Amino acid sequence: MENDPRELYPAGFHRYYGPMKKSLFDEIIDRRGSGSIKWELTEKLYGSSDVLPMWVADMDFPAPGPVIRALTERVEHPVYGYTGADDATVNAVLSRMRRLYNWPLVENDVIFTPGVVPAVTVAVRACTEPGDGVLVMPPVYPPFFSLVREEGRRVVESPLRCTEDGRWEIDYEDLENKARDAKMLLLCSPHNPVGRVWTREELESLVQIASRYELTLVSDEIHGEIVYPENQHTPLASLSEEARQRTISCIAASKTFNVAGLATSVTIIEDPALRRTFTKSLGSITGHPNLFGLCALRAAFTDCDEWLAELVEYLDANRRLTADFLAAGCPGIRANLPEAGFLSWLDCREMEMDDSELARFFAREARVGLNSGASFGTGGSGFMRLNFAAPRTLLEEGLGRIKEALSRG
Repeated sequence: MENDPRELYPAGFHRYYGPMKKSLFDEIIDRRGSGSIKWELTEKLYGSSDVLPMWVADMDFPAPGPVIRALTERVEHPVYGYTGADDATVNAVLSRMRRLYNWPLVENDVIFTPGVVPAVTVAVRACTEPGDGVLVMPPVYPPFFSLVREEGRRVVESPLRCTEDGRWEIDYEDLENKARDAKMLLLCSPHNPVGRVWTREELESLVQIASRYELTLVSDEIHGEIVYPENQHTPLASLSEEARQRTISCIAASKTFNVAGLATSVTIIEDPALRRTFTKSLGSITGHPNLFGLCALRAAFTDCDEWLAELVEYLDANRRLTADFLAAGCPGIRANLPEAGFLSWLDCREMEMDDSELARFFAREARVGLNSGASFGTGGSGFMRLNFAAPRTLLEEGLGRIKEALSRG
């Protein structure tokens, strides 16, 4: 590091840190040379190799030990042919959903897919027709826009509302009006990028609208296991019989256990007719899940609870550090306190820059690589997204760079 960013903190700031014990997540792992998109595209995307990447949503932490051991054992078997999910992998999913959410599933409900985005794409193609409207609630994960358009469907937007205190909410009146012109709704739950964990009441209101207008619901729940105290993730399909009959749920180990490169997810569809419609299209669009991904998922879902508890504790301290540091020392930038995930949604509107100027400031002046809020659609202008899932010293360095850049005017 060029300097110790702790010197940049306001007096008394250290009380915000949370647990300061040495953690396995403190280790800095050099990811350059590993093919990491996050680290190896930095110069191409931001114009300099000196930019600290804090953008794409994977973590700069090692995967859990049980996952690494399971993968090592599988690599030692010399045949890597076509592989399906065995009973142990299916049962790992069923047991986890029952234990975490009291969600009683059976084997036929579970479909293994090569990633959440491919699964959502299959759902759009299978359950809508070209020209149909697909509802999204921006600002939201950018592939929600692109995959809908690539399938020849229309994006119908019902933007979230941002309250004066920075909390994002569903605009149900607008959503109901837009539902008349749609066949499907794509839900991000918990929400990326604003970090909301939707309450049961919010989800129930959404299901009521879907029922009135006969919408198929596709729920991307990939961030659902990194949830902070006082919040509880509720799988949409577990709410009610009505929700169960019209929901396609997409989950994965990839965000929670940092195995996104293994391209494996789980699609849960409890309604038999909806499941048949989905699986009929699945084979023509995607291939088998990655055999190493299945191996990692099984280990993650059965043997990594202690690791996950420590991860959430570490990320909780990081999210509070990010919000408090920016509030105390970075005028013009306000970070929300996400209820889930490891992405901070920075409100930079008081900096009075347009989106291209904001992107330039963070990349060239602050030398940190963030995602432009504009890429998340309506409501994202004037915001930036920062990934705080990194060893604390790297996070400190990135925040220190932002403060220094602001102090230079």
